[in-house]
Amino acid sequence: MIWGMTMKKRIIASALIACSLLSVTACDSHTKATVIQTMATFETTGQNSLPEETESTTADTAMPETIMLRGSGDDTYPFSYDSDIITYSGQGGKFFLVGSSPTECYLHIMVQSGSETYEDVLKAESERIDEEFTLDSGRRAFCYKTSDASTCHVIIEADGIISGNGLIKITIGSADSWMYSHQDIANMVDKGF
Repeated sequence: MIWGMTMKKRIIASALIACSLLSVTACDSHTKATVIQTMATFETTGQNSLPEETESTTADTAMPETIMLRGSGDDTYPFSYDSDIITYSGQGGKFFLVGSSPTECYLHIMVQSGSETYEDVLKAESERIDEEFTLDSGRRAFCYKTSDASTCHVIIEADGIISGNGLIKITIGSADSWMYSHQDIANMVDKGF
């Protein structure tokens, strides 16, 4: 029964994503979806919620998948993600949006521990910062552009995730084509640790 409900949830979520992506080419200047954003909760201890439109059709939710990410040192960190939204490529911290390819809408998540602090990077990239925000967890984050206009970086302070100084760095490929804002993506990743 649980397996059947989980499959039903995945089929409904896949259908919603497919409908959103069929109207435009995946990762090719499509407009940002608003309904699907409600599905991305990336909780490590809870369960993922469905878009509001499907909550009345099914009451179950799927647990996220978890992998171990290696930090810049020898430490590893469990990371949970919703495979209805992103797919793990099997290489380090590389993920990509369901419906795209590993070279289109991709995420590269890096856990960086050591002497570099959030404030160090904030100061070093101050002229390239697009936006700063506070995540649902209360951690600070900011987004800055690179020389490649289609790629941006999001830096999340890693207090409570790693011991000592450190940060989480997310590289977002095809950044303007994601159906999620930079803050939404940062929240997804932050909640996965």
